[in-house]
Amino acid sequence: MMAGLTMLGIIPLIAYAMLGARLAKQIGREVNLTMGDISGQAGVDPMAGADAMLQNAGAWFTGLFIVFLVVTLLTAVGFLLMGLKIRQRQWWTFCYLSAWGECLAFPFGTILGIFTIIVLSRPSVKTLFGMD
Repeated sequence: MMAGLTMLGIIPLIAYAMLGARLAKQIGREVNLTMGDISGQAGVDPMAGADAMLQNAGAWFTGLFIVFLVVTLLTAVGFLLMGLKIRQRQWWTFCYLSAWGECLAFPFGTILGIFTIIVLSRPSVKTLFGMD
């Protein structure tokens, strides 16, 4: 369940990335309209600094999008793996530590993580996982 909710978190991430790209493009268009078409003049191009700044902003949007996308995908895969290993009653330590990490995903992850920690701490559950 938590893996699916985490994957749904990619939708606003994609929307923010599209809005950031559109914003950078719109700012570039407005800067070009404000400065006028002076690219045909000889000498130093005054738009070189603005173009470089807009390219840097685009690179930042792209970089942040990729980082957040990778983190979200790895989190979803971790939640899915934890659910599978709990069902198979394997990797108690991984499941226990992942439950603590799941508590960071407020509010649903916190609730699920706390109850997972409580259940995994029971001696009967540790026996099911093959721990003595």
